[in-house]
Amino acid sequence: MTETASDMDSSHTGRNYERKIDSMREEIKQMRESLETLIHQGVTMQKPERPPTPGHVNQMRAADSGSSPAMAALPPGAEDNMRMAMTRENSPDQTSNGEQGPGGSVNVEEPMGSLYEVTRLRNIRSNKAKTARSQAGGNREVNDFISRGVISLPEAEDLYRSFHTSLNHYLWVGLEQTHPSFADIRKSSELLTATILTVTALHIPTSAETFDKCYKEFLALTSSSMFSRYHNIDDVRALCIAAFWLSEVSWKLSGHAIRIATELNVHQSFSRALEGDKEHFLRARLWYMLYVCDHHFSIAYGRPPMIAESLQIREHELFLQSPFADALDRRILSQVALMQILTRIYDRFVERKLPLQHSTAGAMLRDDNHNGGDGEGESDFADLRNFNLEIDQWRMRWNARQENNRFIGSFPPKGIILYSYFAKLQLNSLAIRGVSLSQGRLSTERKEFANMAISAAASILTFVLEEEDMRRALVGTPLYVHTMIAFASVFLMKVATKWNRIMGLNVESNYVSHLLERMILLLKNSVTSERHLLYHIASGLEKMLENLGKISKKQPRQTQEMGIGVSPDSVISFGPMGYGPSPGHQAPAIENSNNDFATDESVAWDPYTTGVQGPRHNFLDDLAIMNDSLIYEAFGSDSANDVYNLLTSQFSY
Repeated sequence: MTETASDMDSSHTGRNYERKIDSMREEIKQMRESLETLIHQGVTMQKPERPPTPGHVNQMRAADSGSSPAMAALPPGAEDNMRMAMTRENSPDQTSNGEQGPGGSVNVEEPMGSLYEVTRLRNIRSNKAKTARSQAGGNREVNDFISRGVISLPEAEDLYRSFHTSLNHYLWVGLEQTHPSFADIRKSSELLTATILTVTALHIPTSAETFDKCYKEFLALTSSSMFSRYHNIDDVRALCIAAFWLSEVSWKLSGHAIRIATELNVHQSFSRALEGDKEHFLRARLWYMLYVCDHHFSIAYGRPPMIAESLQIREHELFLQSPFADALDRRILSQVALMQILTRIYDRFVERKLPLQHSTAGAMLRDDNHNGGDGEGESDFADLRNFNLEIDQWRMRWNARQENNRFIGSFPPKGIILYSYFAKLQLNSLAIRGVSLSQGRLSTERKEFANMAISAAASILTFVLEEEDMRRALVGTPLYVHTMIAFASVFLMKVATKWNRIMGLNVESNYVSHLLERMILLLKNSVTSERHLLYHIASGLEKMLENLGKISKKQPRQTQEMGIGVSPDSVISFGPMGYGPSPGHQAPAIENSNNDFATDESVAWDPYTTGVQGPRHNFLDDLAIMNDSLIYEAFGSDSANDVYNLLTSQFSY
């Protein structure tokens, strides 16, 4: 058949369209290749994405007269964090772009994963595989603040050896299980290197200048890490270690460490750890350490914790069944178990309830005869008694699991006793928090718990004073221990001078003043640096005692039945939260048949009594009122402001 004219025209038009489509495809291909080339060139022209190496000043930037002083002071890698790099990945990530999960199951990513899949922008990516920084391998020279001469290598190695034999064991760090040498630490994380040297120099009297240098490097590294996308596990470990000892920045470091850890999915290592994966076991251990760090400071500052009670926290006993678990893990998990109890106490009592029409004005716990018959007071005291029992059980269970350490002696088992006293003080002090003094003496039940709090506070101080390993460990223990010693000291001062006769407690004020003088002497003999928190605690407590003595000479002794110069409308209030230790070692503090606090005169007081024995005027007996402003005068200066912040979280004025 011959083609008609219309058929020929249609065929010709079709071929033209095909040629145009082919041409367009070729042009699109060329454009794509050109764009990929440009993107590749743009990325390589920028500084390569690498972990920042803070600590040294970029010479090129310092020479640039156009750079600001603030920029010149930043670590070199920090410049990369100061501009928004809207760069795209060159190719899909085969490790995270699959449609199927383990065993062929459907895999649905989190929302940010979908956003990344659409945009391919690096700076929004929750990068599971590439957030860890590359480590220097082989004999490659390490470029850090030590190699640049900020401090000498021999001095750095001496500090590391000191850390390895002391602080490393007070904090359940277990650094020897992850890094066999100081050189290995330097290769892994400059931030961890700076942290170890900083906290160690803080505890050596002759290393004040070294501390200043290392602390400056530490702050620079930490500041740069805030906006860096590249971290590793040792960076988290470094921030956690620093938070336990550097009081000025402890709360910020704890939160920063937790955020980085969740980026690295440390919180998801528990199940893999139980399956026998050694690396994930160490990561899960680090998450427990972060949990303890977080809850220590949430308790000390009266703030809500960041880490919730997940499956890993609830099932911590399973962790001890791992073949990798050792004495270090039993120490960490003893803290986890105690923090669980204290968190429940916080949830039960410390979070403010809505006021009830017939409730005891301001009281944290209500008496049964002041609640309008609703049974609320009886329930409060019943729960308080049950929590005391839980703390006793915690102490018995975990004390038996501890063992002496060749570096720190009997501190692990005796630390359980000390922490039980902390818990008892914070728990039972709730019984008198917010009670109106206009009601006169306390009810029998409330007085019982108040006496338990007083006994726990006295036991904290006497236990530290009389146990050699506790005295030796005092300066190296984490901030939580120092905070609770300060809390116990101020609590006893308040009881002896402000609440004593009003509540019908009859605390032996001569005993309290004697005990505090001994504790101040121990603290002063223990401090290694004016930058150490204990220095400010000792100085502040001594200043408070001196000021109280001056006031007692100016004010006549008052003998009113209602109290010693306290307004009848005053309300006992000391802070938005409370936790503490267990009973056990009750020292010379005892209760008589009237539930009144007294002292055992037969107890000998040997250590740290020089200069405080013998006849002396007891100003606490003659004091009309302990002025709360004395605490601010003692701890409110810039150098001791962190101590004041810790105390004000426990005592509201």
